[in-house]
Amino acid sequence: MKSHQIIAALSPALKKDITSYLQKETREAFRTALYSVGQQKKLRPQYFQNKSREEQGAWLIEQIKTKTFDGVAEQLLQLWLLKGKVDMLTAFLDATGIQHDGKGQVDDLPEELTTEQVEAGVDAMLKTHPAEEVALYLNLFQLQRPGGWSAISEVLEKRTEVKLG
Repeated sequence: MKSHQIIAALSPALKKDITSYLQKETREAFRTALYSVGQQKKLRPQYFQNKSREEQGAWLIEQIKTKTFDGVAEQLLQLWLLKGKVDMLTAFLDATGIQHDGKGQVDDLPEELTTEQVEAGVDAMLKTHPAEEVALYLNLFQLQRPGGWSAISEVLEKRTEVKLG
């Protein structure tokens, strides 16, 4: 799945949670994404000034569900995960044995992951996080390496609770 497809597959509630978080906690990044997408759509910044925060978030989500804005979708999802879901990321990385900086940032991704490692990571995340957030993370993690990891693909296919859409 590409980032824009991940966004499209999310529930309305999670989309709203993500945009609300980005608007409150990463205000400048949200505004930059909003105006950048708006500029490509030939909209002036004033277009957004008359909209409520909720309307701005809904508009941005609607736009980044398209292939054109896949890069923006990926950046916003990564930002949400790295800033707002550190405990979920570190739970997965710790359970799979992937070295990280304690905040979910990984310098060297492993060449291979076993199904057992991925299962342990999924179980660790599901203890404290909704299945849809876990599914989002797994799908986005797959994009960090060309072709992803076969073990993650296998777990995503096998475990219905971590399927998006």
